[in-house]
Amino acid sequence: MRAAIRVSNVSKVFALADHGGGPVSLMEALRTGKREVTTRHVQALDSISFEVAEGERVGIIGRNGAGKTTLLSIIAGLTELTSGSVEVDGDLHAMLTVGAVLREDMTGRDNIFLDAAVHGRSRQQVNDVADQIIAFAELGEFIDRPVRTYSSGMKARLAFSMGAFINPDILVIDETLSVGDAFFAAKATRRMRDVAASGRIVIVVSHGLGSIVEMCSRCLWLDDGRLVMDGSPQVVTKAYEAAVREADEAELMRKFEGSVVNRAAPLQLDAVEIIQRGEARKATALAMVPLAIVARGRLDSTPPMHDLEVVLTRVDGRLVWRRRLSEVGMALPASGPFTVTIDMDPFVLGANLYRFDVALVGNGGDKESISCVLEVVDEEGQVGGQPLIFYPPRISARRLEDVKT
Repeated sequence: MRAAIRVSNVSKVFALADHGGGPVSLMEALRTGKREVTTRHVQALDSISFEVAEGERVGIIGRNGAGKTTLLSIIAGLTELTSGSVEVDGDLHAMLTVGAVLREDMTGRDNIFLDAAVHGRSRQQVNDVADQIIAFAELGEFIDRPVRTYSSGMKARLAFSMGAFINPDILVIDETLSVGDAFFAAKATRRMRDVAASGRIVIVVSHGLGSIVEMCSRCLWLDDGRLVMDGSPQVVTKAYEAAVREADEAELMRKFEGSVVNRAAPLQLDAVEIIQRGEARKATALAMVPLAIVARGRLDSTPPMHDLEVVLTRVDGRLVWRRRLSEVGMALPASGPFTVTIDMDPFVLGANLYRFDVALVGNGGDKESISCVLEVVDEEGQVGGQPLIFYPPRISARRLEDVKT
């Protein structure tokens, strides 16, 4: 197949003005006068090269700031590149922001005819597909109302339907499908397949890796403005997920390494174990399977002025759960060795990386803690993008006992 899009060694550098923080008030502005403005440069794309042939459905993935939208904007001719070249052979229809192709003061129906005229379609050609566009967009009587009265989802459905049925040679989409509901997203995926099967090109940017695998025949992974991988969606998304997980784990450990443990003579926490299905978990724990936290230590204080605290934190720093023994009506022994077992049943966390902090807390502010970092795995699979947190679960201290030495 011949290349309909050829991106050759494309780079893009944005020049951003730095006002040095700027004046914080009118009085300061009058007193200090004009401030010196400096310019800093940000490399959005760095030597990107690839070709797209007729009939390909290309997905582009990467973290925020990777350069995905900038690349699409350059391909669509909306942003000037710094160096390199882009060749596009065919009529291109771009949907880079929700409703960007729509005129707010016009009705949805009038927008259909105006956009088609911009792309060189005759009125008769539009009449042939107008009813299909309206039905696909699911707007009902709103089709004859001004677009400014539409919700973001309605605008997204109309914009996508216009591009998909006016049938440009190349359809470029940036996250449009993420605005619609699951039913519309499924319809849009089927429609894009039909568009590509007719020999047209579809290029889509999305954070939904499942959608990329479902709808695309090829995937590009961008990171920090560079093309990291180009291949099948299954292979590229799997590699991307692994890299993201590794980076998240490294960031988690970097944050957690800053934890300070204060060791005081009356407090001694010897060991903390995470038990599931009768086995100690060292690296992973299973969602929806009862879990127990077992803490062992020694106390030496009269009168007893201690408590045991458990804190559960997610990889992004979100506090999931915090509880002390005293809050469930239990107390540590005055002195000597002890074992505490806390049941978490059900253990209903979403798949992600978590840290368990178990701490002995003294009345005078003394504290000694042990941390366990575990990945929670959901064997049944997740629905949606971000893990859900179903807490607090039913928590009970199952056994609190002195240990004979």
